[in-house]
Amino acid sequence: MTSHQTENNAPKNGAPNNTAPAAGHGPHGASEDPQNIYLLKEAPILKALLSLGVPMALGLAITSIYNVVNSYFVGHYGGTEDLAATSYGVPVFGVIMAIAGLFGLGSSTLASRKLGEGQPAHEIHRVTSFALYSALGAGIVAAAIGFILADPITSIMGASGGSYEPTRIYVHLMFLGAPLAIGMFTLEQLVRSEGYAKQSMYGIIVGTVVTCIFDVLFIAIMGMGVAGAGWAMLLANGASMLYYLLFLMRQSENFSANIRDFSLDPAIIKPVVAVGAAELIQSLNLIFAALLLNNLAASYGDDTVAAFGLAMRLNMVPEMLCMGLCMGGIPLYAYAYGARNGARVKEALRTATILSVATSAIITIPVLIFRRELLAVVGDASLIDTGEEIMVALMLAAVFNAVSIVFVSWFQAAGKGGPAMLMTLGIALLFFPAVYFGNMWFGFKGLTWAFPFTQVLACALGLVLFLATGGAKVPPAEAEVEAEGSEDSDVQAAQVSGAQPEQKA
Repeated sequence: MTSHQTENNAPKNGAPNNTAPAAGHGPHGASEDPQNIYLLKEAPILKALLSLGVPMALGLAITSIYNVVNSYFVGHYGGTEDLAATSYGVPVFGVIMAIAGLFGLGSSTLASRKLGEGQPAHEIHRVTSFALYSALGAGIVAAAIGFILADPITSIMGASGGSYEPTRIYVHLMFLGAPLAIGMFTLEQLVRSEGYAKQSMYGIIVGTVVTCIFDVLFIAIMGMGVAGAGWAMLLANGASMLYYLLFLMRQSENFSANIRDFSLDPAIIKPVVAVGAAELIQSLNLIFAALLLNNLAASYGDDTVAAFGLAMRLNMVPEMLCMGLCMGGIPLYAYAYGARNGARVKEALRTATILSVATSAIITIPVLIFRRELLAVVGDASLIDTGEEIMVALMLAAVFNAVSIVFVSWFQAAGKGGPAMLMTLGIALLFFPAVYFGNMWFGFKGLTWAFPFTQVLACALGLVLFLATGGAKVPPAEAEVEAEGSEDSDVQAAQVSGAQPEQKA
């Protein structure tokens, strides 16, 4: 990431800007914008969104495809109990990613805004160093606590009978790999914050390839079952984290792994937590949602739990494509917001919404048509009928979720922690009663159709919060505020003296 002075920050009185650019210590130099900064700063919006969003979308889709492949290996070489264990383990994964989101997303959006403001590299060093070491420290603490409490956690998640032991093993391994998973996600977010979308995707591909290799070795050849899936995931996160770390250390002039740059300055912690806390709560919502869903679905048997898991994994492929397009735009929104470029923000949000909805609709139609064939790839006949209805409900929910993601992405990019938190809490307050009472009143159908019902209301809530917080408006640059303040002072002084204020060109 290179520090640049934006046009909006130029002096308003026509005087030359004599501020010398900070001496860069990375590979880019300071004379011109490299490709990654060009995308954030001045590339046509559609090109920028596609360049930033498509690699992110493909990376997430690759991860989703891996999840389907992983389900195939676990289900084919293990059994329904092993497959159910991966579904019961979703809340643990959610805890780990919640912690990762706190530091990764909060720090990356702050770094992008500072880049847009034209702040020097050493200022962003403090942000990236804080992100790295806070993430690793939190991962170690989570691993220690989770590893010790794995047995009661397994029971809380609803696992019992034949699925209890596979779930316990899977939980142990996920907590053991927590530092690597949290560190990997945090570094991936920092890579994206600088506009390096392709490199972000490459890291995901590295992890996916490593996972597939070890899935074959551990599950198909060595017969380790769900334990093999856990070890494969741990090693894959380590490989991806190493890739991101090496890339940032070699290519980014603003990334710092130096512990001396680590700082607990409130000016860093407050904006990171403001955005990251909303992401944390959102992830915790997913955890509690998975817990509630597992416990309610368990009353219908392990087949239903496994069917929900399969349908969700298949649904993740198109949903992650939309999410990638939206989340890929976060650095663009944050950079434009930091540069006080309101017109660019508005155009980016409008284009992102159109892209997201169109992509979701285009993908939803063929997936719905061939849903039975897709379910048959990874599940046996007993799961297809149950999973089919779940698939329909989830795909319809994904269309509305595509719009909600745009709202959340904007709140995060602009550092609007309040609206992001309100939307997160609002979704929780809508979803949990819908699932609980839907299951109570309408049984399996109520449990299933609570998903699209909640997403429609969440989309409406996002629109209300967006309009209530000023839409896509950005605050004026400091130079403009100072100029207006100076002009007001001149007018007041002229009124006191009885003279006419000087007219400024």
